[in-house]
Amino acid sequence: MNITEVLVQPQAIAWLPWAVQYFFYIGSAYAAAILFLIALLFESHTTHRLRAALVLTLAIGAIVGPLALTGDLHQPGRAWHFYAHLTPWSWMSLGSLFLPLFSGLAVATAWLYLRNDLISLEAQPGKVLRLISKLSLGRWQTSRKLMMAAALATVLSGLSIALYTGAEIAIVKSRSLWHHPASPVIWFVTSFIGAVGFTLLAWLIIPSKTEKLSFGDTRLLRQTTTLSGVLALLLIPIWASNNASFSLYSESVWINHIALLTVFPLASVLLSLFILRDSAINFIHLLILSAVTLTTAWTVRWITMMEVQTIAKYDVGPYPYELPLGSNGLLGIIGTFGLWIALALLGSELILPKRDSTPSPLTQH
Repeated sequence: MNITEVLVQPQAIAWLPWAVQYFFYIGSAYAAAILFLIALLFESHTTHRLRAALVLTLAIGAIVGPLALTGDLHQPGRAWHFYAHLTPWSWMSLGSLFLPLFSGLAVATAWLYLRNDLISLEAQPGKVLRLISKLSLGRWQTSRKLMMAAALATVLSGLSIALYTGAEIAIVKSRSLWHHPASPVIWFVTSFIGAVGFTLLAWLIIPSKTEKLSFGDTRLLRQTTTLSGVLALLLIPIWASNNASFSLYSESVWINHIALLTVFPLASVLLSLFILRDSAINFIHLLILSAVTLTTAWTVRWITMMEVQTIAKYDVGPYPYELPLGSNGLLGIIGTFGLWIALALLGSELILPKRDSTPSPLTQH
């Protein structure tokens, strides 16, 4: 009897933390696009402040996400290869076409909705605000038909992003935890939890004379978080049972991971039911809910993308992953979130508090 030991050469991790950041921010963007369309359809039941927070989440996520993606490509210059050597049979190549379209539509939709706020800046003191008001490109009124058409186009484009981001990982047959339908569905469902977290954060940043959400606001946010959290709790055990190498429930490390994947969505649901039960909002409570929902969406992506890569494909592991402190790790995570906050603070200055109590003045023609 001959014994042959197979040694696998150490390999660099395929998906860097930048990919988690990309999925995190772009997911919040396309989910915010869907929620914004719903809020626009029920405009009389939602406030301008919430809709403004949704379009800020949409536009900022569509900007920060692609920047994180260039980091995962190791160098921004690699991006042009997707266009110089187009391969329509590759989901990643198709994504290079879908992504710029979505980002452009996201920014355009936010601009169309916030045009009235930009126009109103003409009457504000200070040369800077009057200069910024020129970004409205005239005093023409945004019609409701145009606004609805832009929001709908952004939603359809966002669904293409959800499709390609899910498919480009789900097609990897060597990873059984990726190669099944539950994986992209989990990322899609939990993107709404992330969108709620970013929207609440933007809502808190926007200057306002009132600290209340309307009944329609709380209902939209509460039902979104509850439905997304419950679906995530149903999908997690289905996803975890699909590993071909070993049972995740028999490994202490993965029991901890699955516990996190269960606790965070459950905490998001319970907190949303408690905090968003009425329109009287406590700032601290809302900040806690935002932090928990954002942590939930990010943790799901980190475990299902990064930790899955530590499972050996051909031999016996483990292959633990240590998060680097530099730009490819912790610094990159902090930096992208800091960029999101900076853009949210900048965008919030364009929104006038006096419009909180009135519906968006979109013309009906």
